[in-house]
Amino acid sequence: MKFGIILPVEGNVTEGGPNPALALKVAERAEELGYDSVWAGERLLLSQRLDPIAVLSSVASRTERVRLGTAAMIAPLRPPVVLANQLAALDNISNGRLIAGFGVGAERIRAEYDSVGVPFSERGARLSECIAILRQIWTSQDVTFDGKYYHLRNLNMRLRPRQRGGPPIWLGGMKKGLLKRVARLADGWMPIEAMPGEYAGGLGEISSYAVAPGTKNDDSPSKIERGLYITLNVREDPEKAKNEARRFLETYYNVKFPSIEKAGFFGNLKDCLERFEEYSSVGVETAIVRFASFDDQLKEIEYFSKEIASSFS
Repeated sequence: MKFGIILPVEGNVTEGGPNPALALKVAERAEELGYDSVWAGERLLLSQRLDPIAVLSSVASRTERVRLGTAAMIAPLRPPVVLANQLAALDNISNGRLIAGFGVGAERIRAEYDSVGVPFSERGARLSECIAILRQIWTSQDVTFDGKYYHLRNLNMRLRPRQRGGPPIWLGGMKKGLLKRVARLADGWMPIEAMPGEYAGGLGEISSYAVAPGTKNDDSPSKIERGLYITLNVREDPEKAKNEARRFLETYYNVKFPSIEKAGFFGNLKDCLERFEEYSSVGVETAIVRFASFDDQLKEIEYFSKEIASSFS
């Protein structure tokens, strides 16, 4: 199993707002410790969060090996041509290390869709068209696209990503429509809040959809990279771990959680190791870890590297 880290770019949980210097330090230290990837998410209105493209561009200049991912960028909030250019630029800046992680968001971000004039109800279909456009722009000249939401005529973008064909696209989510979209359009899957049995079932559904003629992965469903976004708090006292995680997540999202049982791993070291082993056994290849802790994030990634990641190397 490989491990990635969610960078601390969320200002809701940091006194005084986002701390760009800390995010860069965490990314540099993650590379030194051997993590596979570092990730940054996106919010426009509902939190004080640093833009993922800006953050990862800065990280690219401070690192050489670690992969850079968006977890997750809400792709339908941007015009596809603008997004294609931004991601191509970031892939060049990082020398081909980008993973484009996309999502559509939950009901709580409806206001963000309203703010850019995109109907929330259209988010899934717009994401599908967006991905199709990105792949065409990154690989073809004189792109013409006639979809329900987007229309292009003889478009030729000169800037191409460093990675041939463009950066790999990973999608988050567990709903049936999303799983079909992963099979049809994506290179990777990174759900959040999936129990081991649910994850295994989701993989099975993706594989069954992927073999349909004409899907991106019809020749080999196993090519889809299998990730999982995991929220973690490790403490000797499981109740303290859960209570801190709850407070962290409710501050992070600015919403109340009736239950956080599915949101991640909250307990002592032994419990958390067992949980990672469970997910490894059902097919998770890359665990993308967010530390639901108000403690020093540098200490968190060092502890995790020593006590947990080392057990899976």
